[in-house]
Amino acid sequence: MPMTREERLARKMQHTKQERMHISEGVPSVSELRDGVSVIRSTSDGLVEYVRHKNALYRKVLDRADLARTTTATVKKQDSTLPIFQAYRSSSNQENFTADSETTLQFNSKSIDTISGYSTSAYTYTISVSGIYFLYYNVTLTQIDIDSLYSGAQLQMKDNDGNYFGLCRLDDKEFTADTAHLTRGANAMVRLNAGQTVQVTYYPYAGAAQSDMVRNISSTAGAESIFGGYLLTPRTFNETTQTTAVAGGSDSGSGLGGGGAVS
Repeated sequence: MPMTREERLARKMQHTKQERMHISEGVPSVSELRDGVSVIRSTSDGLVEYVRHKNALYRKVLDRADLARTTTATVKKQDSTLPIFQAYRSSSNQENFTADSETTLQFNSKSIDTISGYSTSAYTYTISVSGIYFLYYNVTLTQIDIDSLYSGAQLQMKDNDGNYFGLCRLDDKEFTADTAHLTRGANAMVRLNAGQTVQVTYYPYAGAAQSDMVRNISSTAGAESIFGGYLLTPRTFNETTQTTAVAGGSDSGSGLGGGGAVS
């Protein structure tokens, strides 16, 4: 099968030898050169390219190519582990909340905890990375004394500095008698610093100490009373420095720097 024109050209290029440029010593005279044909000479300034144009001699000093040149770059990589947690109440209900007293809700199991920040004994989550967090809770209460909702009992999240967020008030006007089950939840975006802790609390204002937080009653962990959250802002980036060897000459040798007419 005959070769195509493109194949013939490709074969010709493969077998064509690179022409060797002869380098002479000293600065040439105008009469030595032909118009538009450049020559390279070794001079006291180094290698210089000369060209004749309209009976005038022009030159360009050639810089040495640094083939061992290296580049250094700082690479930033985000930590792949994002702080995320979700805890829930398991095994049994948390029973008999005391009236007129703030009680920490005891989420004693966890289904998600990517950086081991939640304590199932202290019932708090410790912030390991400063930033803005999305926090939430969903709580089911049972055996609620109607009197405990007088003036509005409330659920809320709080940090260890005493700041409250995600308040959910339970209005006594919603009920006319003791209530078997009541589910409430809230969420909030909060700026927190590393080392701070967050938790969920309940404050009934009056009535008998009979209300309970309902345990998980589903095969799905955290289906009833849960507390969780995650970091919204990116984690601090880790920085690493990489040095890479590259081929190529310096920028100044690629232009016409140092050029000019030779008097």
